[in-house]
Amino acid sequence: MELLFEILTLPKPSIFIKEFEEEIFDLIPELEKSKGFKQNNDWHIYDVYNHTLSVVDNVPSDLNLRLAALFHDIGKPDTYTEDENGVGHFYGHWDKSKELFLKFARRNRLNLKQIIQVSKLIEYHDISINSLTEEELTALLELFTREELIMLFQLKKADLLSQNTKYHNLLVGYEEQQKHVLRMKETLW
Repeated sequence: MELLFEILTLPKPSIFIKEFEEEIFDLIPELEKSKGFKQNNDWHIYDVYNHTLSVVDNVPSDLNLRLAALFHDIGKPDTYTEDENGVGHFYGHWDKSKELFLKFARRNRLNLKQIIQVSKLIEYHDISINSLTEEELTALLELFTREELIMLFQLKKADLLSQNTKYHNLLVGYEEQQKHVLRMKETLW
């Protein structure tokens, strides 16, 4: 566990995750299932594993944020379905990913504050902020601290940057959403 945490705080964790893959797969067996798991979706250019490693590399070096990045899509292999056109979908993968993180957290006795923060980031990483009603957005703002909202957007941005480049234009919208959400958060207090 110490090795994993040390790796996650390094400048480019993916290099060392791959170097110590066997030890990390022993610690997180569910992660091994994502290796080579094709997403069969226009949004994704990497398998689940390499996408995950890219996200880990692209978030700031904060242990909880990197843990959320490492686990954010770990439930995808268990939720994979294909539509009639052979396009892959992962409905509810955030719930499965959160569940798998919670099992990992219990096995390794993570502290409660860390568990709560990482779980929230995993659960909400794929939420479409623009599609939330005013009531849903207010509930989200009450659930997250200002710092956690910033972390959520850092995770969302890293996730998008680790997908097909033709969708990177959505980053502009993320910037606007983040400003709006943080302004709303300030007015709640």
